[in-house]
This record gives sequence, structure tokens and C-alpha cells, in this order.
Amino acid sequence: MKRMLAGVACAAFAGSSVLFAQVSPPAPAAPVLSAEAANIDAEVDEGLKKLGLDPADVKYVVVSHGHVDHAGGAKFLQDKYGARLVMSAADYDLMERNTPTWRPKRDMIATDGMALTLGDFTMTLYLTPGHTDGTISTVFPVRDGDRRHLVATWGGTSFNFGPIRARLLSYAQQADRFRALTAQAGADVILSNHPGLDGTHARVAALRTRTPGDPHPFVVGNGVMQRYLTAVGQCAQAALEIVSA
Repeated sequence: MKRMLAGVACAAFAGSSVLFAQVSPPAPAAPVLSAEAANIDAEVDEGLKKLGLDPADVKYVVVSHGHVDHAGGAKFLQDKYGARLVMSAADYDLMERNTPTWRPKRDMIATDGMALTLGDFTMTLYLTPGHTDGTISTVFPVRDGDRRHLVATWGGTSFNFGPIRARLLSYAQQADRFRALTAQAGADVILSNHPGLDGTHARVAALRTRTPGDPHPFVVGNGVMQRYLTAVGQCAQAALEIVSA
């Protein structure tokens, strides 16, 4: 697990999945996106300890959506640490319909615009249905030394749900809405919940050779944020063009 900015750490594993954890002492640690069940114990227990943090301080787990590579470790965190799980009602329903062995207990229900506050840290949750019916995207502050930045995470990437027009339309509309929200907020850091999609590995490597005064590799500016979310929405619009009405 690597600390990327003051307020966020990253653990990548299994080749594709990533866990982002809010770790801003003295506020309790709060994983933003939970991880695959096969690796969550080692990544949380050992990863947070390597950063000098106690995994028993985990209070909330905010899961972007109910697929195994994002929700699969939530049950472990619930059972071992008593962490509160925050997820949309639609994605609790998704897991209850599919009844996977890793299904966590239904707990806190995320609502659109919900603010989750830990000490002086506040994460804002937005419901952005498309990838799933209850996908959550988030905005939260971090620091680079004395400089404050704002992270935005787009909660669900790819159209792996098939040629469903209503889902594609919602995906496009929510991408446009989240783009407007991040423009107004001035978000300047993009974090994906799949590290291959935002260059996480290369940027973590760049941190190792960063010297004082160098730009932070994760701080890309709001312009890049807007272009990214514009492309996300345009991809959904393009998919709509080839899906029968």
C-alpha cells in the first residue's frame, strides 16, 4: 500500500483492482472502495499497518457498486472490524438477488449528495447509475504538503451490462451531471477504481523519484477532469448509436 496524497492511499492487486483508503489522522480511516475478497485481509491489515495506521480504526466502507471486484471484501471488513458499510439501495438489492457467498450485510444506504464526515474530512457521495443501477461516484479533499486538492472518483467504468439502452442513456446523463459537479467544485485529481484506467501504477512509480517542487503526478487539473468525463459520456452516446431502440 502506497500513500499517494495526504488523505489517500492505494493498494493495487490481482492485476486489475484497486482500493483507495481515506487515511487522514486524527480522523478514523475510511476505505473508499473495498476490494476483492481474496486479498482484502492482507491489503487492509498489512497495508494500513505499513503506513502506521491501525485497521481497527476503520469506521466506514463506501462501496462504489455491487460487483465482486469492489464489494467482495466488504463482508470481511464488517465481520472483523465492525465497519459500517455504505452502498446504494439498488446495489444492495443487486447482491441480494445474486446471493454471492461474499455478500455483506445490508447497512447504511447512500443517497444522492450524501455527506460522510469524519473529523475535518467530508466525502460527498453522488448516485450515478449506469454501470450498475446504484453506482456511487465521490468527491473528497486531499493535501499535498500545504496545498489542498479535490479528488473525484467515477464509480463505474465500462458497459459490461450488455446492450441496454436505458442503462447507456443513464450512464451518459450521469457522466454529464458529474462533469458539471466536478467543474463547479474544482476537482483536480482523478482516481479510478481500476488502476489500469488512470495510470495509477506509473504515477505511483513517479512518486518514488519526485523531488521538492516537482508537480504531483496525481494532480492533473480540472481541465483534464472535464475532458475525461466528457469522453466517458461520449462513449456512452456512441454506444447508444449502435444499440437498437
